Amino acid sequence: MRYDEGGSVNTSIETINMRTDAERKRRLQLAADLTHESLTAFVLSAADERAERVIADGRMTSLPADFFDDFFGSLAAEPTPAFTDAASRFRRTVRRAE
Repeated sequence: MRYDEGGSVNTSIETINMRTDAERKRRLQLAADLTHESLTAFVLSAADERAERVIADGRMTSLPADFFDDFFGSLAAEPTPAFTDAASRFRRTVRRAE
């Protein structure tokens, strides 16, 4: 589903052209027939599901358990002077950009 800049659903129709070999098209058509979908609906649904997984994976960061424990522990620790200084410089930079 596509959204415009205001957050509303964009219902415009876009075109995607694809080329494939005969065997792949036959397999996709058979799967579409088995699910009682058009070939277009089947391919778009499968592509959309994969896109959602890829996007979700891209938004997550996996860490080894011991690294995560160290990282999480550092978040709860008192900030170091270097961290406080860096945060202060960042805050000033953000305010200037506004």
